[in-house]
Amino acid sequence: MRECRKRVDLDAIPPPPDRVAPPPCLHYIAAWGAGRGAMAEAVLWGLEGNRELLIRSLRPREVQASRIEACRVDLEAAARRFAHEVPSDVDGEAALFGDVHERNHVAREFAHFILGPDPIPPGMA
Repeated sequence: MRECRKRVDLDAIPPPPDRVAPPPCLHYIAAWGAGRGAMAEAVLWGLEGNRELLIRSLRPREVQASRIEACRVDLEAAARRFAHEVPSDVDGEAALFGDVHERNHVAREFAHFILGPDPIPPGMA
């Protein structure tokens, strides 16, 4: 992953919801700053299609800005805790990287904070 972080050209990454095709590297999740928007939104869009979000029916297009704002601190803390934030030297830009397990963990935490805790299935309580 270290090699990935050094070669990603942040200038070539568009703001969400646009996506880079193909992604700049296997571990890339999202980039923010310098016109790309804030971290929470960028990471949420970067996780679009992730199985953890699909399981909870969480689609970035349907998340209200007020909901993200209400839990922004928790979302950003979860992204930093479970994946690898790499800051740039200019303009407060940064990118988030993670393997499939780290990506899933970030997505699971995002779903938890945006939608609330997972409901307990009947018969499991």
